[in-house]
Amino acid sequence: MTLGSQPVKYVHFSEKMTESLMNINKVIQDNKSTLDSIQDMAVELTRSIRSLEAAAIKYVKMADHVLETLVPILKNLPLVGREVLEFASEAQAMAKKIVTACETAEKVLPGVEAGLTTGDMLKLKASTGDVQQLTRTLQGLLPSAAKK
Repeated sequence: MTLGSQPVKYVHFSEKMTESLMNINKVIQDNKSTLDSIQDMAVELTRSIRSLEAAAIKYVKMADHVLETLVPILKNLPLVGREVLEFASEAQAMAKKIVTACETAEKVLPGVEAGLTTGDMLKLKASTGDVQQLTRTLQGLLPSAAKK
């Protein structure tokens, strides 16, 4: 197209998009080591939490079993004070909450680790809600002052 005798000059969309993509690629390349370090840290944190969860569930289940046996016995002993019974009941309730949190972690964390190690963003995105729920569950185990 011409206006008078001069052709109209314009920039093609493909040129603009190519320039933008090149800029994005440069930013990624410039930050590659940072991105990789964040991913490595996320993988290690996931593995650490899985190890902590495995240890916690082993010992909490043992404690829960002991409490399930002792609490009914303690309730029938006249020498046991109310405070001891309350403590035992609270400990038993806490053990059950920890077991529930650990069971949630057992379900959620393998998918997170798989997503991180394979670079599967869809798997990570699908796990986000589950991880957020796990975080809320774990925060619910903390005393109110520690939550702030």
